[in-house]
Amino acid sequence: MFKIIAREFIWLIVALIVSLPMAVVFLWFFGYTREVVNMSEIERNWVFWMYLIGYFTSFLGIYIMRFIALSIKTLTQPEAEEEEE
Repeated sequence: MFKIIAREFIWLIVALIVSLPMAVVFLWFFGYTREVVNMSEIERNWVFWMYLIGYFTSFLGIYIMRFIALSIKTLTQPEAEEEEE
């Protein structure tokens, strides 16, 4: 049981770290890069919320893809045959 909790904790940390650059890519799709300097207060607030949306979307996407890969792996493994005595 401890091994399962440790593995999930590692996946949580990895997903949180990988979501950071993916959120920046999410903003890049909308045209907000480092070159955009002169923004109003409303635009900066909007960019902040877009970054948070991109971060949480990336985090959920990583976990969903992980569960899909785990379910495919589980479904494709051959079942252990029971020996008859």
